[in-house]
Amino acid sequence: MNQSHRDLILERTLQETLDKGNSVWIVGDIHGYFEEFQQLLVKLDLSDDDAVLCLGDLIDRGPDSQGVLSMVRDSKRIFSIKGNHEHIMSQALSRRGHRNDFWINKIGGRATLESMGETEREQRETATEWLEFIDKLPTEVILDRFRFAHSGYSLEFPLDEQTDEQRLRSREVFRASTPPDPIRQIVAGHTPVQTLSKFDVEPPPSGIWRSPVSLKDGRASAVLIDTGIVLRDPNHRPRISAYELQTQRVEEVERINQILT
Repeated sequence: MNQSHRDLILERTLQETLDKGNSVWIVGDIHGYFEEFQQLLVKLDLSDDDAVLCLGDLIDRGPDSQGVLSMVRDSKRIFSIKGNHEHIMSQALSRRGHRNDFWINKIGGRATLESMGETEREQRETATEWLEFIDKLPTEVILDRFRFAHSGYSLEFPLDEQTDEQRLRSREVFRASTPPDPIRQIVAGHTPVQTLSKFDVEPPPSGIWRSPVSLKDGRASAVLIDTGIVLRDPNHRPRISAYELQTQRVEEVERINQILT
């Protein structure tokens, strides 16, 4: 199996953290909300031996995408997989400029650029420099008892045969009537849990979404932890959330700053 989309060193680091009884926290879509991310990390009260894995979509719409990227890149215990927003940013800033207008004007790329400098030239030069980091992010992490992908997986194909496109954009894992992986819990973001009714799935009254389909060990077969930090309706209580793998504990911070684009 081609494993170029994975980071085996990262997987070993996270698995060893769990094996030693330490905490691994999974953080849902952050979208440039650096202040809220900082507050969430304070609530996690991390020890030096704990780890954090972000599920991608670090950027776009919020006020400080560069701050979020810098924190993840520079930390020795905070890691991330790639989200569809990072993928689109890379496409937009490529030589071909594929999806440039879509990124800037439709999905929050303008806010990302504005966090990276004063002038348009400085913004684009700085953003392009970030591609070296973004393009190396894996699109999947597989541990002994867990799988992580930004959006989850398609239900129509074997998990080990899926593409980056399916791991970054599919909206199907919450529809599964049997466990997509019989031994691993899937943890994903991408789809705000408040919007699951659009897909004929009951949203949780609070917190994250846990599949009613269980693994043999009793855990939910899938968990969604995008809690809609970019949702415009305040009745949805936009927030970012973290999920601890050992205890299934959830921590959250509600949005402080407004959406820029």
